Parts: sequence; C-alpha cells; structure tokens
Amino acid sequence: MNIEERVRVAYETHHEGYNCAQAVFAAYLDLLDISKEDAMKTAYGFGGGLGMTREICGTLTGGAMVLGQKFGKEAADVKQKQFVNKKVASLCKEFEESHGSVICGELLGLRETDKKVNRQTCDELIEEVVRLLEKYMVKEEIS
Repeated sequence: MNIEERVRVAYETHHEGYNCAQAVFAAYLDLLDISKEDAMKTAYGFGGGLGMTREICGTLTGGAMVLGQKFGKEAADVKQKQFVNKKVASLCKEFEESHGSVICGELLGLRETDKKVNRQTCDELIEEVVRLLEKYMVKEEIS
C-alpha cells in the first residue's frame, strides 16, 4: 500500500466513526500481525486524548501502537523496548515541533494554553501522523 492509500484508509476509518488512534492504527494493518478487530478493540479507549480526557493526541497513541506492533516482542527485551521507545519519542518530538503541542485539547483549541499551538482538525492530524510513520516503520539497527 502506498502512502496515499494509507491516508485514505485512515480518513475513511475515522469517518466511519472510529477514533483518531484507531484510524492511524488501521492505516498500517497490512504490515502488522494483528487483525483489524483486535486492533480496533485495542485502540478503543485512546480517542479524544486517552478516554476523551483531551490529553496526549490519539493520533500519536495510534502511532505508538503501530510501532509497538511492528517492532515489539512478546518477551521482555530491554534493548528492543529502548529501540521502540526511541522511535515513539522521535515521532512525538517531530509532531510537537510541527504543532507546538502533543495535547489533544490544545491542538484542537479546546484547552487554554500559553504555548503557541498550530491548531489543526483531527483529519489533518491523522494524515500527518500516517505520513510521519512511513519513515519510522523502517527497521534500523539497535545501538
């Protein structure tokens, strides 16, 4: 699937009534070892900034789930956990540099903040994270 198809899948998933985390997760299911049903159930409570608390953006939690499914292991592995966490942290940092926040309520203009925030719609944020994930889905050596 190319990036434009991934964006389309995410957009359509969101417009079917799924949350932002589910939409991002759905865009990468073809590369992951998880069913759509299990992925959608797993991401169910991450919309609206984790249970509608308007905290960390659901697009980013969806991205973290994609990266965990792609690179995580069933067994505890400190090096692999560090590897996945580094990818997730880099995704969040890049997103925050672009928007000034990773907080759902701030990104959507629902929460007051002193930060300069580049406000967007959920669809725009979903698309951005789907596009950003492309480079993070590449396997790199663990140092």
